[in-house]
Amino acid sequence: MEFVDASGTRYQLAEAVEAPAPAKKAPVWPWVVGGLAVAGGLLWMAASSPWKANPVSHDLETLIMEAQDPATPFERLEVLQKHSEVEVRRALLGNPNVCPTNEDGTLTTDLLWNLAQEFPEEVAAHPLFVLHALIEPDEEILGVVIEVVGRTADVGLIETLLRSWGPHSWEVRESVAWNPHTPEDMLRILGNEATESKWYVRQAVARNPNTPPEVLRLLGNEATESTWRVREAVAQNPSTPLDTLRTLGNPATESNPLVREEVAGNSNTPKDVLRFLSNDATKIVREAAEKSLSKRGLVVRQSGHGVRGRIRHKIPTR
Repeated sequence: MEFVDASGTRYQLAEAVEAPAPAKKAPVWPWVVGGLAVAGGLLWMAASSPWKANPVSHDLETLIMEAQDPATPFERLEVLQKHSEVEVRRALLGNPNVCPTNEDGTLTTDLLWNLAQEFPEEVAAHPLFVLHALIEPDEEILGVVIEVVGRTADVGLIETLLRSWGPHSWEVRESVAWNPHTPEDMLRILGNEATESKWYVRQAVARNPNTPPEVLRLLGNEATESTWRVREAVAQNPSTPLDTLRTLGNPATESNPLVREEVAGNSNTPKDVLRFLSNDATKIVREAAEKSLSKRGLVVRQSGHGVRGRIRHKIPTR
């Protein structure tokens, strides 16, 4: 079978003599760093069939073959990407036309972008992704890179894509900041105003459940009013240190009620802070605190003048 890439180079795919024995999947990045040959990658795409391990019905096998067939129209591939069977959707990654080139020379990446949301590791190993994202970077594939780097568990791949795309794309840096698999040292860099100027990237770090406490503490101290959304994200994070939650939940140290509202809704906020917030001057803060107290088996008594912060345990009803 022949394949022509975006630059017009023609490749001849050889037929594999024997399927390789099942082995533990190696990380993508080492063979990228080692200088992956595109032709070898295309051979892998044609020869490997991970979905053949499990028996499938005749109808399903027919759909899988259609998904892999280079002669299948692209419009039909888009329909198959929405199929309810995961084996059919995954089989599209065996099709060399999953990311075709338009008449004007640009890449059509929508299908690969959709697949990246479900199969980030498989898309990252796809020869067309390796070619256009790592060997000969093409801006048209940026959206796919964003999806892959935000979802992959391959730390080496995260590092590689951040190094290649991060310096000129805040979207890639933001996606890395979201990823719970991103190493702490990267989160420290992306969560520091001195090394990351975009507040939305730092906001993503503040929302990451694996961000170190000292980074959350630093982000919670961002004082400018323009970065209140960063402090809001810190207030939402259940990993935020208690001293930072106390600071963000006090109107004397946090003027924005939307930040205090998030503190009131944080499952890790101490009860005494919730009691304090149930007397807040802003209604949305009081209501959030009352809701959190109720979830913990506590209620707030109210009078005609509003919440007084008197707390008692709920009495079970029969």
